[in-house]
Amino acid sequence: MRRGFLFLTFLFLGTFVFSAGFCCAARSTIVPDNTYIRAETTWKKADSPYLIKGFLYVQAPLTIEPGTVVKFEYQKGRMEIENKLTAVGTEKDKIIFTSSRDDSFDGDTNGDGGTTTPAKGDWLHINFGSSTASGEMRHVSILYGGGLNWADAALVINNNDDVSLERSEVKYSKSHGVMLIGAPPTTIEENIFSNNDYCGIYASIGGKTAVIRYNSIFGNKMCGAKVFQPEYGSPKDRLDARNNWWGNASGPQYRSNFGWPDNRSGTGDIISDGVLFDPWQGKNTNTGLDPVIVVPGIMGSWRVNGVWTIDPIFHTYDNLRDEFLANGYEDGKTFFTFPYEWRNSNVDNAKLLEKKIEEIKKDTGRPKVDIVAHSMGGLLAREYIESGYYAGDVDQLITVGTPQLGAPKDYVKWEAGESFFDILDMAAKRLLTLEALENGYFNTYDYIHGRPISSVQELLPTYNYLYDAEKGNALRESYPNNYPRNEFLEKLNNSSKIQSLKNTDFTEIIGKLNKETSTVASYNVTNSDKNDIWKHGYPKYFDIPALNRQGITKGIGDGTVTLISAEASAIPADKKIYFQSEHGALPTDAQKDILEILTGKRPVSEVKKWHIPSVLVALLHSPVDVQVISPSGEKIGKNFETGETYDEIDGAYYSGFDTNTEFLTIPNPEDGEYKILTEGTGTGEYTVETAKITQDETTGEAAETTATITGTAAPDVQEESKIKVDGDSVKKVEPLTLSPKNKSEETGVESAGIVLGAEQIQKSSKTAQDQILTIDSNDQKSKIQQLDDLKNSVLGYFKNGQIESRKEAATIVKNLGHIRVHLKNYEILGKKSKLSQKNILKAKKETNRHIDELSVHISRNFPKKINADARDDLIEKLNNLKL
Repeated sequence: MRRGFLFLTFLFLGTFVFSAGFCCAARSTIVPDNTYIRAETTWKKADSPYLIKGFLYVQAPLTIEPGTVVKFEYQKGRMEIENKLTAVGTEKDKIIFTSSRDDSFDGDTNGDGGTTTPAKGDWLHINFGSSTASGEMRHVSILYGGGLNWADAALVINNNDDVSLERSEVKYSKSHGVMLIGAPPTTIEENIFSNNDYCGIYASIGGKTAVIRYNSIFGNKMCGAKVFQPEYGSPKDRLDARNNWWGNASGPQYRSNFGWPDNRSGTGDIISDGVLFDPWQGKNTNTGLDPVIVVPGIMGSWRVNGVWTIDPIFHTYDNLRDEFLANGYEDGKTFFTFPYEWRNSNVDNAKLLEKKIEEIKKDTGRPKVDIVAHSMGGLLAREYIESGYYAGDVDQLITVGTPQLGAPKDYVKWEAGESFFDILDMAAKRLLTLEALENGYFNTYDYIHGRPISSVQELLPTYNYLYDAEKGNALRESYPNNYPRNEFLEKLNNSSKIQSLKNTDFTEIIGKLNKETSTVASYNVTNSDKNDIWKHGYPKYFDIPALNRQGITKGIGDGTVTLISAEASAIPADKKIYFQSEHGALPTDAQKDILEILTGKRPVSEVKKWHIPSVLVALLHSPVDVQVISPSGEKIGKNFETGETYDEIDGAYYSGFDTNTEFLTIPNPEDGEYKILTEGTGTGEYTVETAKITQDETTGEAAETTATITGTAAPDVQEESKIKVDGDSVKKVEPLTLSPKNKSEETGVESAGIVLGAEQIQKSSKTAQDQILTIDSNDQKSKIQQLDDLKNSVLGYFKNGQIESRKEAATIVKNLGHIRVHLKNYEILGKKSKLSQKNILKAKKETNRHIDELSVHISRNFPKKINADARDDLIEKLNNLKL
């Protein structure tokens, strides 16, 4: 009975205390006064907060995990580092050093129910006080320390040159933020030192020079930086604090008493003699604006002479760039672009964006950048901002036409390597097809999945967009069931990750065309009987342009991105701005608003130089290089004489000749005849495929016409062909040709389009020569056609599993290409006017040798890679090709 009474009494008292606003302290790991760490130790996030009750001596390595909170007892807690401290957090999981009265991290540690709040000087310091101490501190926050006296600091680095402090903050110290005594530390970069009662940085470094770079030092009560008794006229005992931000673009306040260059007009934090401060972050930027980076979308970057360049084909961002430059921004100083390998994952490219921002911050001396990101570029920028390695260095983010939830239009690219009919998609299909063939893939679908082009998968929608055409177009299943998955966007839009966007001034610019059926929104699909494509459903009548609208449903958007994806209600944007603009035109149409958001001033004029409703594309299938001469005589392509390149056609793009996928584009091509000059880089057949693609600006749909030039190349041999552009069409200009056959009046010998003199006939064995000359060209064409049919057989055997791997099938197809070259060469030699029995027989021998080698290869790979039926059929067909 007595124990029951006591239990009820304690229960009652506990209830009383709680109702009065007080309770027990939150769970914590207690570190008693006068604790010595003498063995290697790790403090874990799961055990935090750690409450240091008094003196803590670190005499063995101490590692603190990301996300760990360390609190110090009021007016008692301190850390004395005599060995190594490793405190490396992340932007998302910072390591916190703060007061026991600070309930904002890990709760009410001192159990006072919130009656006390943290204040400057609540605890003493973290002191690297031994010459044997070392430290690595990154992404840490040191708050409310520096409570010993004016000669103390929240972080003291004493007689030590092996301590680094990066991407951290030291705030609310009763004395200095950081004190450097004796030997300067290795690295102090990209930190924030603010709201400290004395100085952000105080240095007494004994005749040495300490270096601090790319920090933000502002709002400190007495001074931003101070050097104790500097040695004037000497580089010693100085604080090299150049390239820091002092709270204002005018720089720090400094008036020299010793004839040094001062900065009397500076309105930032005060600095003392001995502090080198010029240049500072924000100097010579007039308004002190952050540098801006334009991040393009998918296919918005290409190499120019080996260097990644932002959209040199459709010039989507050129008008926006010129508008920035017309309003005070400077290339390489305050205006930057981020072209990238768009075929790779946005996850990988976001890490490269981080490096780009680091470079810009160091070059400009500014702590943050602004980002304007178009289309998929907005997802890339978000991936960086929402990552664990984000450095908090993006001030403003503007996404332009970004598919925050993916784009249904992307489905057909991922499912079948197909595309729709706007100008960008049609050009993309041709370029990707060229890349696929040159990289050993059978088609665009295999290339997208086999390489892979990860970005295509990362643009797939993450909401419902597939409907059953056989069941009244009812929803099939809810995403992700029976849909191609987009795990990248699923993670990016996770509710916990998108919270990071709240720390950035985030604006969405959205295209919303008047036409309510402007944008592919969903598909009515049927099950496909094709083995390797349309795995999740075939859009009804997709391959029949007159009927495919039955399988494609359109809705509101910008022609590429649906409104529901662009708005993405769950994404925490600060502002949304709408334009009646097509996807590719948004960067141009929104230029004034973009500048106004970033600068606070709306431009008076705008740039609209580039508008490309049509493009001429020329793609090369080796072995040749190309040069194109316009009707006006301007050139683009390889300069055959110098080995350099021509770039005379305004806005034209040439991939360069040091690539497997050589092509060029000419925007808005003029009407007339274009000369196509080729120069052989090897021996064999070549093709120059040209296409004129024109977009209807009313419907948004594009159409194309093509003209194909073929020939047989020989090293360093140049040939000329012509195409003619006339309105929306392009066609090959046929050269004048000789009659198919001529009969020599002198000898009566008939040749394939060539008159042979008697002297030429007598130079070779009549019997053998007659045999070669009477070769029926139709028979040779038949063999080449047989070879092409054989190639199709190989692809068929791979698709039905009789050839085990894509690699093996590609090897066979590649060798068939070699055989085709020699077959064609044998045919051509038979038509030459200067006959050489030796060369003809050599071509025949080479053809047969390659056939035999391929037959042996196929036999050796049975049965592991090729089954018996495929082996027998392929070898039989190869033997039929022999000469």
